[in-house]
Amino acid sequence: MVIVINEKYNVVLEESTLTVGEARPGFYKVCLAPIDEQLNILEDAVDDLLNILDPSTTYSMAQPNREGITNIAGFITMLMVGLTFGVLAVALVLMTYGIGFGGA
Repeated sequence: MVIVINEKYNVVLEESTLTVGEARPGFYKVCLAPIDEQLNILEDAVDDLLNILDPSTTYSMAQPNREGITNIAGFITMLMVGLTFGVLAVALVLMTYGIGFGGA
């Protein structure tokens, strides 16, 4: 028995052997090339998503010679956040002990 998976693309499944193929009028032919192409595209997307987690690599669609740019951007961001909170902490300490900025 043949099970129709997708009528638009004529994809069928042979129930006894569990093989996927292309349906033709009167017979079917096993052809996994379109499915393999889609799986290759999906594997490339998964590899790119896993590479995003590593700050020393770059994205597949990025400009050339951009390796490690997220590492540098993260460092600069945390440097600015640290400086901002440090300045705010010093200002809070100075205001707490009455050494205000031009105040009476």
